[in-house]
Amino acid sequence: MLDWWEKNFATCELGDRRLNERVMSIGYALSQGFGKALSEIFNKATVLKRAYEFLLIPRQNLPD
Repeated sequence: MLDWWEKNFATCELGDRRLNERVMSIGYALSQGFGKALSEIFNKATVLKRAYEFLLIPRQNLPD
């Protein structure tokens, strides 16, 4: 699954270093826990909450 992570997340450029780091860490965790529930992948409540919050941040002009 590491190839999947690299293909989909490793080169993300969201215009902010913190967002880039967040998306890479979320993508890496998802690739390591593929097929598991998010609550199993992100086993700390704060990390799980941040992952959900990240999905709600509006994005513009993301490459396909």
